[in-house]
Amino acid sequence: MHKFLITILILAVLPSCQSNRAIIKGIDAIQKQERKGIKLYQQGQYADAYEALGELATWGYKDAQYYLAFMFLKGQHLEQSTLIGMGWLGVAAESDIKEWVNLYNALYAKATPQMRTKIDAVVADYKQKFGMKAQFVSCRKTQTPPSMKIAIKCTKEDKISKVYPIDLDESQLNL
Repeated sequence: MHKFLITILILAVLPSCQSNRAIIKGIDAIQKQERKGIKLYQQGQYADAYEALGELATWGYKDAQYYLAFMFLKGQHLEQSTLIGMGWLGVAAESDIKEWVNLYNALYAKATPQMRTKIDAVVADYKQKFGMKAQFVSCRKTQTPPSMKIAIKCTKEDKISKVYPIDLDESQLNL
């Protein structure tokens, strides 16, 4: 059977030099990068995990977004930020994984009304930039034996999408 390989083409707009560059990666390379980033995160190698997952999070990959959320929420290699972490967790929850949605809802419920307003604004901004629709991503849930843990597999369509930088501190947020 002929294996169909999806190639990802992303247009990165670099405002500082007004140039464009295309990034092309095959789906196998992306999945390998994501697995590597998650493994590095689980091993506590947060700087390397950020290097592997940050790029994929901006492209709409949900597992990468989920782990990036924790890096911000816990201040692992990155400046701790509840707002940025909740933004990433909110956009990751688009995948509709029950545990992620429940975690987001539980953390959101603990926030003050003023903080909820800010979280809503960040999540809306992140969905516009990094969401499934914005990044032409589709995801499906799978279960992996033997634990039958639910995993999510995302793929990007062969469309050009804009790459936005990651907000590294709250002064960069669109509030």
